[in-house]
Amino acid sequence: MTTPTTQQVVAPKKRGSEAPASPSNALDHLDEAARTCALLPNLARIELIRKGTVIEHSALTRALDHTDWLLTTPEEHGSHGMLLMGDSGSGKTTFGELVQAIYAKDDDRRIVIIDASGARTMREVYGRVLQSLDGPVSRTMHTPDREMAVIRILRLLKVRALVVDEIQSVAEGTPRDQRRVLDGLKYLMNVAKVPLICLGAPESERSLVTDRHLAQRLKVFRLEPWKVDNDFLDFLLAVLAQLPLRKPSLLRDERVLEFLIKASSGGLRRIMSIVTSAAVQAVLSGEERVTLRGLMDAVDVPSRQVREGGVHGG
Repeated sequence: MTTPTTQQVVAPKKRGSEAPASPSNALDHLDEAARTCALLPNLARIELIRKGTVIEHSALTRALDHTDWLLTTPEEHGSHGMLLMGDSGSGKTTFGELVQAIYAKDDDRRIVIIDASGARTMREVYGRVLQSLDGPVSRTMHTPDREMAVIRILRLLKVRALVVDEIQSVAEGTPRDQRRVLDGLKYLMNVAKVPLICLGAPESERSLVTDRHLAQRLKVFRLEPWKVDNDFLDFLLAVLAQLPLRKPSLLRDERVLEFLIKASSGGLRRIMSIVTSAAVQAVLSGEERVTLRGLMDAVDVPSRQVREGGVHGG
């Protein structure tokens, strides 16, 4: 899963050289919404491609299902949480943003997301929470004062869940600081009754399981690197169905899957970056489909002349 941040790959192109829009019945390889987008001019299609999309694959579905359970369980049953682990670029941060986007539509209760990178003490964690809520925070505020302010604001705003990204940073502090952070997280769950959604690297679990009570309340999920199998093929086909290209892409060949896995080491962010860049170039060149050759070319950083050439004919 990802909302890709991709390189803009552009090339000089003569005005008026854009391929004619295909009739809708020739776009059966696309999802319904993408068929309409495929009829747009080049520039508009490139912007849509670069915005990216989120594909709900099996690992993401399991994590989202548990999140829904966390956010709909009555408070009197006690707050619980979850830990979603994965390598860098596996889609953890995007998962947090997706949760925020989904449940922000339900009511006015907020999903709070903080980045714990470098936060080795609970004082720093409280500070990140206050900053995310535009609450009062200053360097002179002691930990107990920050704690009281966080609890008060979480209750006042009826915060629905706290998402802590880069939770592995907890392990970077001293054993004493680590213990206090874990105790502080439990305190927020118990007193503010806020479900805790932790996102982090694979080593995160070692940090959190040192507290037996916290470990029992955090269900663990993993975003494993992709590999050459049917699940990856299904995921790739789902991505392609969202890209507004006017011809079916030629990616069912196992060589394509093997190339993408080797070029990305199975990392979702890198996979999406390559596919997105290849799709943009397919629009610019008039190829209108992603091919193995296009993916191979997309791995290399485009020259400055190509990147600054602009988009014409759109």
